[in-house]
Amino acid sequence: MRKLGLLSVLALAPGLSNALTLEQSVAETLNTNPRLMQKYASFEAKYRDKRSAFSEYLPQVRLYAGYGYERVNYKSGRELDSELNRREIGLKITQMLFDGFRTSSEVARLDNEAKADQLGLISAAENISLEVVQVYLDLLKSVELVELSERNINIHKKILSDIEQRRQRGLSSDADVAQVQSRLATSQSGFLAAKNNLQDIKANYYDLVGQYPDDLMIPKVDETYIPATLGDAIAVAKKSHPEIMAAVFDIEAANKQIEREKSGYWPKVSLEFDVADNDNISGSPGRDDNGRVMLSMSYDLYNGGKTNADTEAAKWRYQEAVAVKDTTHRQVEEATTFAWNANMFLAEQKGFYEENVGYAEVAQKGYERQFSLGRRSLLDVLDSQIELFTARRNYIESAYDQRKASFRLVNATGRLVRALRVDKPEAWLLGDR
Repeated sequence: MRKLGLLSVLALAPGLSNALTLEQSVAETLNTNPRLMQKYASFEAKYRDKRSAFSEYLPQVRLYAGYGYERVNYKSGRELDSELNRREIGLKITQMLFDGFRTSSEVARLDNEAKADQLGLISAAENISLEVVQVYLDLLKSVELVELSERNINIHKKILSDIEQRRQRGLSSDADVAQVQSRLATSQSGFLAAKNNLQDIKANYYDLVGQYPDDLMIPKVDETYIPATLGDAIAVAKKSHPEIMAAVFDIEAANKQIEREKSGYWPKVSLEFDVADNDNISGSPGRDDNGRVMLSMSYDLYNGGKTNADTEAAKWRYQEAVAVKDTTHRQVEEATTFAWNANMFLAEQKGFYEENVGYAEVAQKGYERQFSLGRRSLLDVLDSQIELFTARRNYIESAYDQRKASFRLVNATGRLVRALRVDKPEAWLLGDR
């Protein structure tokens, strides 16, 4: 990477002390960006939903206790009328043995949704990283354009000084001086516009990254991440893009939801253990201890068609997930194609602008020599200077546009963060959780 000159550094923000490369800017953004924090919160919530569903596999232990007043008055064989202080305490343990595969399906569904959310987080990181790349390159471009505009002012000041000297010798007129002064004023206006644009971009950078850099490096994309052909780019994108992989997990999650709803067709079997220590229960004075172990089964013979309706709804959600995956495939292919074409076109355009700078430099120098010999007018010299300035500005803009296009192509294949050698926060990973 090429380091900017001292003038470029000073033009950014005097007094700022944080030197950030592009890679550091991206890493800082991934750790602090509110949009990513929102995605991360959703991912963590989904993972805890999975843990909640998994708890159905484990024994359910419930301790209960109570103390109060009880009055019993009834006639059944013998007359009973009693008023007692009732006390009860007990422990109940229930272990699910079979629930129609509902718990296993729900755990698998939430696991797939957590993986989809994780990939959605990574996809968001890819896109925000591209935003950082774009604003970083825009900042660099603006610095160079400010330098170019300042150089243009100095050139016009030099021309003005020369023309004023020529006027003193009677070789130029007041009109010539006024003409140069007009061009100087235009160049000064352009300089102020460039500085204002730089300030705007600095504000955009700060809004995204959270701090200003005062030492900039021109980044270059890792060429190993640039596919050789459009076909290769599309193939890599379909294999690596997190949005496509997220859509696959969403389909699997929808499939597991179908299995979960079908659990209503099966009986539920559980093992129950219940022990109690009671006193003065149901009008009978004295202590009452009891315990039981039971194998319990329940089966819904009819629930109003709820299981059928829930299953059909889940099947339609599955079809929705499949459609989303197909749409995502098309969007990724389209974005990759656009990025590939832009990268190729802008690289070619950059070459033409570079040639244009060379031709403009030759023309400008030639016009200056011819003007000194009286073969060209002052207007020709000034126009040639404008053409050179425009050629240099166009080249700078095209060079940065091409750099952005290269990073955009890597982003379209879903590998920008990897290409920048930026590690994702460990909290983003599922691991063995």
